[in-house]
Amino acid sequence: MKKIVSFEADKMRNLKYGINALIELEKALGKPLTDMSSNNFKLEDLRTMLYIGLKWEDKELTPETVGDIMDAAIEKHGMEYLSKKLGEALEGAFGNAAAIPSKK
Repeated sequence: MKKIVSFEADKMRNLKYGINALIELEKALGKPLTDMSSNNFKLEDLRTMLYIGLKWEDKELTPETVGDIMDAAIEKHGMEYLSKKLGEALEGAFGNAAAIPSKK
């Protein structure tokens, strides 16, 4: 199940993770999504996750422009907002919260 999650940044953006995006994400991060936890995330990991989830809609995006999108979202709503939206999109991809890394 692919769930599209909208969030406000420089403009309204839409995150979506299908199977191909999830595989790409695991390759980019070098580990299965189920092995991740909030205490071993780097900002680069978060940017990579957002980049992969956003590029389906905007093929012109680069990791650097996604960093700017993150800055805009954080300035307007804070880091927790951005993390929550990312979690919602990943949960929608898996169809349940059990497959999503939990916060500790």
